[in-house]
Amino acid sequence: MNNRKLIKTLLLIFVVFSFALLVYREFSPKSESNAINVTDTRGNKISVSDESMPVQESLTAREATGRQLDRGSSMQTAKKTQTAKVIAYYFHGTFRCTTCRTIEKYSKGAIEHYFANELKNGTLEFKPLNVEDAENRHFIQDYRLFTRSLVLSLNQDGKETKWTNLKEVWTHVRDKERFFQYVKDEVEIFLKEAQ
Repeated sequence: MNNRKLIKTLLLIFVVFSFALLVYREFSPKSESNAINVTDTRGNKISVSDESMPVQESLTAREATGRQLDRGSSMQTAKKTQTAKVIAYYFHGTFRCTTCRTIEKYSKGAIEHYFANELKNGTLEFKPLNVEDAENRHFIQDYRLFTRSLVLSLNQDGKETKWTNLKEVWTHVRDKERFFQYVKDEVEIFLKEAQ
């Protein structure tokens, strides 16, 4: 009889310890490498740190000149289509787990890294919003949200003409490089339609 009590007690301790470890792993900050390798729009491999540094600082003089020319053409495009805009919404709740925070961080980082010019000229905007706030609850129905989400919205002449929920952010959250590439590819599709 005493052996049974001992085994039950040990099993209970094991279950409680396992649960505590699971909770700790989910809600504690993850230690990750500060830099990853990604591919820029020209196909060059570059390193990106967690803090998205301005693209200009890591370019050679020739690339910087090319970027400045690109900026000039981007500014002209923005003037032609001032009414077209892409908004990248990150919808979250009041309670935010580590994974949710990582998705927001990676989304913002990818957008700031690859689309600094578009952010600057207003063609692209990144907006994190709490869907539990009264003024944002309508987005749950508008975009059929069932979890924390990154949604791209194409707005032309002040009206939304297209949107998509980037559901694969959950699939790629443990692979920063694939996450960045996925967000980059999807945003590029929307920006082409905004032109």
